[in-house]
Amino acid sequence: MKTRDVLIIGAGIAGCAVALALVRRGIAVTMVTSAYDERVYHSSFIQHDRLEEGVRELQQIFQEDLCSSRAFEQLVSQVKKSADELLKSNYLVDRNGNVDIHRCLKEQLEQYDSIEWLSHHTLIELLTLDQHSLKRSDTFKKPACLGGLFFNQETNSLERILAKETLLATGGAASLYPYSTHPHWACGQGLAIANRAGVRTLNMEQIQFHPLGLYEKGFSTFPLPTQLLEEGGVLYAEKGSPLEGRFSESEWLDAIYLALRQRNQPHLWLDLTSFDPAAIQTKYPAIDAYCHFHGFNIASGPLPVVPVASFTCGGIAVDKHSQTNIQRLRAIGEVACTGLFCEDKDESMAVLESLTWAVACAEDIVKQLSRFVYYFPELREELGSLESNSTVVQEDWTMLRQVMWSYVGIHRSRASLERAKGILEQLLLANIPDELTACSIDQIQLLHAIQTAQLITHSALAKWSPAVKHTCTHIFLPCASV
Repeated sequence: MKTRDVLIIGAGIAGCAVALALVRRGIAVTMVTSAYDERVYHSSFIQHDRLEEGVRELQQIFQEDLCSSRAFEQLVSQVKKSADELLKSNYLVDRNGNVDIHRCLKEQLEQYDSIEWLSHHTLIELLTLDQHSLKRSDTFKKPACLGGLFFNQETNSLERILAKETLLATGGAASLYPYSTHPHWACGQGLAIANRAGVRTLNMEQIQFHPLGLYEKGFSTFPLPTQLLEEGGVLYAEKGSPLEGRFSESEWLDAIYLALRQRNQPHLWLDLTSFDPAAIQTKYPAIDAYCHFHGFNIASGPLPVVPVASFTCGGIAVDKHSQTNIQRLRAIGEVACTGLFCEDKDESMAVLESLTWAVACAEDIVKQLSRFVYYFPELREELGSLESNSTVVQEDWTMLRQVMWSYVGIHRSRASLERAKGILEQLLLANIPDELTACSIDQIQLLHAIQTAQLITHSALAKWSPAVKHTCTHIFLPCASV
């Protein structure tokens, strides 16, 4: 079986950034993406000036109790160099000053022959020495990752991909909630898979919510700035009953959430008809472009809005080189927790974080590949196929998201978290397959999502009761058995 040098799972901004940094250093890379993989729209709307401003602001935002000092120092000292290396000569800036960072990285990657692209592959689990080696003595060695087990949607078969270094760039878990700025599939499956492999996670309970999102059924929720409310926007649940008051962003979040709960409505309305459409186009070009593309007319009527989950602030604990506690396994992007911006992530800052860690990670991988001889044992046999057709009950996905929104969302209490914990355990047990071949890839995705929801819930409970250790139910899929 062919062994790759570096396997990167996920091809968003973080995955593409580290891939570009590696191929520029002469390292061959295999990029794996699923059939569900898609790019998030709002990455394209980061202002070029905002990126430059973000670098200047770094010195002013550090808080000792929220950030790792070593991680913060790395960001401050390396961000300019990293951004220049990956983006400087290839900025794709539109007429409104927006940078399409993902397209910028992707187009540069297409110039290299040393990148292997494997699409329509979904990660099932990580291959590790202790869980997959046939040699019993490997259990006593330091934990190490050997690659991944994937489902190939085109052949409906399971495939192993072995690698000297494996890197998770699978994104966050914001779409565990019904209103999310992320694609529907972004439910943190990579977090659950890593946790089952024994990877350490941090701050999983820290989900960032944004007060205003443009609601459109079947689409990601577009974030709207709360400045719209300060500049004359009127928010109301019913005509003639506006939500009055001047609030901070967190206070607006509470006010909007409570208004939805009290009236049991799917969304509120934001009236911007008093705004000059030309002024909105000039000051908020991203909003104007999105509304125009999706058929919303700001000048003629109100916009449906909801509070929205925007970032997974916790994740897989990594060091300055994106290394996890398992050898040969790294994580980058929203799936990782570097120690920065624990309770609040500005989008442009998160991009700068990914670019900085991408270069640091690539530099360390180059050193490791030249220094070590990598060990690959004979592995256990897995079952050969999965069902291609979905047999998932859609109601279970709906229930999962509603449980997270109602009990592990914007307002939490110990009672609500305990209730969520019990429901999630029952939901997990109801969906465990007797055999791997008796389930579909969609069912496995659901299982992973439920396990990530458990990680978030149990982490939140641990904050309420620090003396009590809450542990998640670890379900090992049948393909991990002998």
